[in-house]
Amino acid sequence: MSSQTEVALPKGFIQLRDVLDLQFNAGQIVNVMGSIIDIQAAYKTSNDYKTTWTLTDPSIEDEPHGVKLNIFRPREADIPEIGYQDVVVVHKVKVQRYGGNMSFITNHQTTIRVYESSKIPQPPKSAAVALRPCIKKDERPELTKEIHHLVAVFYQKLDKTNAPSEDAFLQAAQQSANIKDKFSLLQDVQADKFYDLIVRIVRQPHFDFEKATLYVSDYTENPAFHDHLPDKLDGGQDGDAYGYTSQEPAPAADKWIAPEGKRSLQLTCWEPHIRVLQGHVKLGSWIKLKNVQIRYGHDFKHLEGFVREDQKYRDRINIHPLNPEDRENMDNRLKVALRRQQASDKEKKKLIKDIKSAHIAGQKRKALEVHAVVEQPPLNSRGRRNENRALKQKKKEEQAHQNVIAASPMAPSTKSDPPKPEPTQDLTRVGNQQVICEQVNVSITPIRTMLEPSFMHVKMDTDTVKVPVPFVNKKYLSFVRVVDFSPARMEDFAVSRKITQYQDLSDSENSGESSLDEDESSGGDDDPTVKHVWEWRFSLLLEDASPAGGSSPSQVWVVVNNGSGQCLTNLDADDLRKNRKLLSQFQDRMCILWGNLEDVKASKEAAKSSKQPLKKEVNSRPVSRGSNGNRIPMPDLDSDEEEEEANVPTRPGKSGLNETGLFNKPFTCCIKQYGVKTGKKDEWVRVFAMDGVRIKDV
Repeated sequence: MSSQTEVALPKGFIQLRDVLDLQFNAGQIVNVMGSIIDIQAAYKTSNDYKTTWTLTDPSIEDEPHGVKLNIFRPREADIPEIGYQDVVVVHKVKVQRYGGNMSFITNHQTTIRVYESSKIPQPPKSAAVALRPCIKKDERPELTKEIHHLVAVFYQKLDKTNAPSEDAFLQAAQQSANIKDKFSLLQDVQADKFYDLIVRIVRQPHFDFEKATLYVSDYTENPAFHDHLPDKLDGGQDGDAYGYTSQEPAPAADKWIAPEGKRSLQLTCWEPHIRVLQGHVKLGSWIKLKNVQIRYGHDFKHLEGFVREDQKYRDRINIHPLNPEDRENMDNRLKVALRRQQASDKEKKKLIKDIKSAHIAGQKRKALEVHAVVEQPPLNSRGRRNENRALKQKKKEEQAHQNVIAASPMAPSTKSDPPKPEPTQDLTRVGNQQVICEQVNVSITPIRTMLEPSFMHVKMDTDTVKVPVPFVNKKYLSFVRVVDFSPARMEDFAVSRKITQYQDLSDSENSGESSLDEDESSGGDDDPTVKHVWEWRFSLLLEDASPAGGSSPSQVWVVVNNGSGQCLTNLDADDLRKNRKLLSQFQDRMCILWGNLEDVKASKEAAKSSKQPLKKEVNSRPVSRGSNGNRIPMPDLDSDEEEEEANVPTRPGKSGLNETGLFNKPFTCCIKQYGVKTGKKDEWVRVFAMDGVRIKDV
């Protein structure tokens, strides 16, 4: 009979041929009908009882092995009774690809009904009389008269001449019942025995003609394994165990993600198992291995593993990829292994941190020794003259700044009464028109007011007492300019956050172990199972654009988190050290906000590094942005004539920058105040953050 025989199936059911022809993807839920040609006796797994049935139907009668149906039930008594060539009707079973082959796996929604083959009548009689009793009430789907009729047609249409005999069927079932559970941890394996293992690939497979060699680990230690040292594991150089001095990453074929010590097993595989390694797994994958031979290698000192071809079933695959993200069907033994990996990664991370700390401490000690030998010489007469000249210039600039403030139409009143808040619309008229804020109908609050201590009024008996509080949850609108930013390099304004496989392990699965912090539990940066998400995270130092009277302007650091950064720039964060196009776009947007601050700060840092007073050259004038976003040179504020033309004073500040030459426009800014715990019990710190500010697209 042709393998393409059309099968009369109930509505919503599929042919087994369609599954083998990959017309259904792994994970899809389907309904199937089939006849039993092979069974494996139920056995206890770490979580449930498992049995495997092999199904066939008229569409695949030419296939020698049928399609596997893997059944999991919490109790052995929940598995339906089955017999030779019985017909099963299975609702809501999941398609899966396991070991390179398509099969089915049950879930909590799957229902199985069995028709006893010896009682199925000839059509058009109904097969309802052959229906075996239900195991439990929740497996009582309403089987229609149509299904009963089609079961009889289905069974009579089967070509039973190619099916195994009933004696062979019963003998195979009996042999499967005698198979012992061969699962073992690597710490317990011994030479000249066969085991089933759940392990992680910790070195990229190397393919050599007819075989493949790789290393695997389940994060347990065996004294008969090779001892892998950290320098070999991380591909570092001699004396550089973790690759601090190495600039080139290790090739993929040489990369290790294994735990150091005797916790990795060398494994050699042959066909047909190699095809699984080539197509379905990679470095970092978890796999299940069956029938692994353990024996001593060529050195007769260290144990190795071997996965060979099955001499009886030559197409049988003994390497099966596992999915740590499929929590519903995850083997409990895999969960335990993931916890061992988590603890190992924490241990390795702490070791790396200790090595880095020791390295930094050593550098600091060397710097102190050099500094103790080389003392700074005293200033000569010329140096003292330059220092005095700089002090006089600074006083002149401060006086010019006060004069401009006094002449400004926005200068606050010099009366003793505090100035009234300016309406927002008046400030936006003279401020940066390319920066807009969501709150436009509230009064301006100076920074100095935001920084005042906060109190809570508590009523006690007949009196009301003011009690100081560390912070208040409140929003403000202020008129400010940016005078500094942090971190110092814009490439560091975006940071990555790790997403690891451990977050799928709930607290209830900790098995008594305390949960680990994300940074501590995550694997290294070379771990292929770790994903990174990039987010904006930086801070701006804001200064009052209209200080009261002749006082120095107040300043406050505000945090810009990922949401605020997206709102501000209309850009999504990424690795700015690699995405140079995004870095350029980000710099253009921020230049609209803070003018030539980046250039002024760079000039100041360059002056510090050269140990020379800051001088402005004609070719290194500060720049700003025009309305089209292009950089335009600003007047050289060291020239008296150009300073008068620019009418822009230099301003002293508290940021630590020499702000001579800083040119930017103030803007209205939404700021929110909130509190963050410090780590000490019942201790909070007040934090300010930018909120709802956006730079217009140019």
